[in-house]
Amino acid sequence: MSAGAAELLSSPYGESSYEQIRSLKKALADKSSMILALDDLQMTRFPLLLRPPQFGKSTFVQMLKCFYDISYKDRYDELFAGTDIYNANLKSHNTYHVLDIDFSQVSTRDEEEMYSSFLAAVTSGISQFKDRYPDFTFEFDSLSLSDPVSLFTQFESAYIRYSREGRLYLMIDAYDGFASRLLSRDPDLLRSSFYLLRDFYATIKAATANACSIAKIFITGESSISLDSITTGFNIALDVSSYRNLVSYAGLTEEELQKLIPELVDVAGLGTTADELIALMKPVYGGYCFSRFAGSTLYSPSMCLHYLDRVQKDQEILPPEQILDPASDPDGTGLSRLFDCAEKGLPAYIAGTCLRGDPFLIDRPALNIRLNTAKFNRDQFLSLLFYHGYLAIDHKLSSSDRLVLKIPNIFVAKQFAKHTAAFA
Repeated sequence: MSAGAAELLSSPYGESSYEQIRSLKKALADKSSMILALDDLQMTRFPLLLRPPQFGKSTFVQMLKCFYDISYKDRYDELFAGTDIYNANLKSHNTYHVLDIDFSQVSTRDEEEMYSSFLAAVTSGISQFKDRYPDFTFEFDSLSLSDPVSLFTQFESAYIRYSREGRLYLMIDAYDGFASRLLSRDPDLLRSSFYLLRDFYATIKAATANACSIAKIFITGESSISLDSITTGFNIALDVSSYRNLVSYAGLTEEELQKLIPELVDVAGLGTTADELIALMKPVYGGYCFSRFAGSTLYSPSMCLHYLDRVQKDQEILPPEQILDPASDPDGTGLSRLFDCAEKGLPAYIAGTCLRGDPFLIDRPALNIRLNTAKFNRDQFLSLLFYHGYLAIDHKLSSSDRLVLKIPNIFVAKQFAKHTAAFA
């Protein structure tokens, strides 16, 4: 490093492990204050939080694991010193046994692989639990591993024998990841996942009735496409995605970017400022809003981090519209697949509205978008576009009886232009 050059931190782009990010001293937007909302006695014990892909949901789940899991107690100072929640000194930290299950890698190739990879995700979560708690006895070899419901039931029984205090905190990441990928690719397989989800979550609900078993559950996902399956057997979950004290749990605020940019980019060496870079990024990577209670909009973390990496690497201020994050579906494949699921005439309506620059009006995002729906109607389809980040709430124009949805930024506008041209 040359004399006078800024000492920068490593970028967390592509990282989802909070433990690794903190241990390696990478730059990080501090989302720990959201724990105060989740820890509030008025908060449901079973919250569900939805956000689009690549918005930092997995890192948030991993942060919760590090904060709540007993096995991280000796590392609390290492992992949380200097964060907002550290200063709050909550007594709940490191007081639960956390079982975290990540369904983001469930296969969508065929029904057999979907079931086997779903089972593998549950097995992996239990295996990691065993690694963190060597005195927890659970022998996979003695079990039939063909059924995730039976596997979870056996785990619950073993946990109750292990600890009768009822301090199990279940964290589920990407509950609907595979369902979102199946939307237009294989509707029949999507509908068959209904029974898998219904039975699995019914088993979890039953476990919450035992005071010696599950104390709390935290679930993340992308949309409500699978909520109908969950609520059939798991009607205790509450979608808190629009709560005003949780609106920025995923995604980057402008204040967070102002702190991150000087940690990742030698702004002085480039003759610029954080505010100037934010002004460039805002129309391309910003504009996301998921609640009418939000006071401001959010930025895509993945797109911003990718752009800032390029700026620092090239030592040049680049046009953001030319630097598209490969992890954020730059060619709009996901949007194209969603259009295949719309009722006849809807794509033309969407195209016309976009060309006129008009917003879309709905009462509220659809809560349960049924898997057995052949094609999605207007409100369902607009809700899917919203859940996946293709539309955002205009918080200044929305009210309690009407939500105003609009295209959030130039990046998404170009995707709409590309994939609605044939319908215009």
